[in-house]
Amino acid sequence: MGRTTGSANRPAATGDDATMAQFKITSWNIKHMHDAIAPGGKDAVRLPFIREQIAQMDPDILCITEATPDLPLLQQWAATLHVPYVVPTIPGTAEALAKLPNNPRKALCKLYGYPDNPLSGSQWIWFLVKASLKLGAELQDPKIWRRFAASQYADAADQQRTDGKWGLYYWAERKAGLWNHVRQPQVLVATIAGLRVELIGAHLRSKLNSTRTGIWEDEARTTFTEPYLKEVMNDRIKLATEAENIRKYIDARFAQDANPAVMVMGDLNDGPGREVFERKHLYFDLIGNLQGSIFEAERFLNHALFDYGTPVTGSGEGLRWSYKLSGKDPVDPTRDPHLLLDHIMFT
Repeated sequence: MGRTTGSANRPAATGDDATMAQFKITSWNIKHMHDAIAPGGKDAVRLPFIREQIAQMDPDILCITEATPDLPLLQQWAATLHVPYVVPTIPGTAEALAKLPNNPRKALCKLYGYPDNPLSGSQWIWFLVKASLKLGAELQDPKIWRRFAASQYADAADQQRTDGKWGLYYWAERKAGLWNHVRQPQVLVATIAGLRVELIGAHLRSKLNSTRTGIWEDEARTTFTEPYLKEVMNDRIKLATEAENIRKYIDARFAQDANPAVMVMGDLNDGPGREVFERKHLYFDLIGNLQGSIFEAERFLNHALFDYGTPVTGSGEGLRWSYKLSGKDPVDPTRDPHLLLDHIMFT
């Protein structure tokens, strides 16, 4: 589980705006959340910890990744936290739930842009908003995302797509196909201190692959086998295109608005750590794809943890990390175990 918190500070104000002088936004991957909050869930023992952690962080808006797909259950639970929270939804949610009240996940898959398969079963993205703030927040229809992102691709075929897919191309190969988000990013639209803000919640595909044998050419474990290297590189290319698709959406917003207030947050399953594959083969990291070009500085995304300090290897004295490996990385054992996988970035 990883979490990241950022605060938006504004000049001193009076009246209602004074309460918005500091606004706290937190992103947290609550691993297997459904099993913790569901009645009789197998991870119910974690529930008091989760409640206490949220109370300590006390976010105004909490983006949860790996959340339950059971919206009615989540809404009921959110209302019983240390202060009541509401769960903003896409217009038409109530009508969709009414058609399949006993299967909320299946009822909402199409509306929320998730594939109706086991991968969408327990890893959804939701925002919790303090009820007292009365922000009038709602989630944006994924059709808008798909239309905006498609408009920024160079290939005409990608520009014309409406199904959320885009062209996928592997390095130094003619092989091409299509890819899409394993978990559709969700966009929370809210008005904070008079400013329209878009919060993009994302949970990108994992870099973990199915190969557990045939990884090494030699007993000393210094050289990867070619099939394994090809597999992990292809996995990272898919992950990179998901980040690029988010960037396409942001670029579309800049094409519409000279200064859109956009924040990106969530479990991106990668960061600026430059593990062995990035150091030796890719020569870029995921965040570089998402942040944009410094030559378009007005569109560049800043990171909420840029001034928190990197961990000293093995000690974690810095706070710029969100997840710590329980042991050594099996394919990169000398890397620092403190990983920055969960992010908050902003225009």
